[in-house]
Amino acid sequence: MDPRVAQRRYLLLILCSTFLQGSSFVASKVVLTELPPVWLATLRFFVAALSLLPWLWLRHRNRVAGGMAVPITALPWLRLAVIGLLQTAGVMAFLTMGLTQTTASKAAILMASNPLLVALLAGILLKERVRPQTWLGLLLAFAGVVVCIGVQSVMSGAIGHGEVLVMAGSACWAFATLASKRFRLAIDTWTLAFWQMLVGAAALTLLAAWRGEPFVLPTDTAAAFLWLAIPASTGAMGLWFAALHAGGAVRTSGFLFLCPFFAALIAFATGGEMLSTHELLGGVMIAVGIVLLSRTPAAQPAHQAASLENMP
Repeated sequence: MDPRVAQRRYLLLILCSTFLQGSSFVASKVVLTELPPVWLATLRFFVAALSLLPWLWLRHRNRVAGGMAVPITALPWLRLAVIGLLQTAGVMAFLTMGLTQTTASKAAILMASNPLLVALLAGILLKERVRPQTWLGLLLAFAGVVVCIGVQSVMSGAIGHGEVLVMAGSACWAFATLASKRFRLAIDTWTLAFWQMLVGAAALTLLAAWRGEPFVLPTDTAAAFLWLAIPASTGAMGLWFAALHAGGAVRTSGFLFLCPFFAALIAFATGGEMLSTHELLGGVMIAVGIVLLSRTPAAQPAHQAASLENMP
């Protein structure tokens, strides 16, 4: 594929995925007025996984007709479970609980900080070399996260419970990103999205039952829930995994700062929710840091580049 076409395709995947992910923070805040947090995450990803079934069935039927179907027993179940427990169960359990105690825009900014951890671990787990420019971006983005939370709050240890939960979700996302790249699963991105969402939703069901949350179905917020479950989950997940396969872990994760940008725009457009001065300043610092990260060429070992080039 022509490098310029591949770059445009990659940027389109990133823009679509981060817009949908950004919208999920605002939609979640709406649905949380009616549903308990863990049940919201559970129902969201059960519906998201089920929405993929017709598409996957059509693809499977075509592959059977062409003699290219992969037996279900041949799927890498353990690795799918690891990604599902991190990407869906871990991220969404912490995020939805955190959203009950912080704003959508602030949660989006804190979730976007996970490239810090991705970059720190990528060199160890994925052998991606971290360049000096990347370290500069990391330090600036980290400082932005501190400013976003509030320097005095960090120094006094008075960080809110909601912010801590969101940051735990961000860490789960970082580990899921590294796991997805390290495993190099030989399955297409939509099959990966389906199984990891289903595994994660099953784990979230157990967590919701253990927490004793009352089971509720969305009624007044049904429209926001359907947006959250299908475009902002099914679409965002599939596009994210496709972008992750096309670029390096650090580079791709760096674009997650677009999520709070889109979340802030949507929150303002729908409810007039504005960021505070220190959140805006912290967001700008993270943005500059992420720009430095994203301008770093994707660093992949030669054997990974060859295998990823042929993945869908």
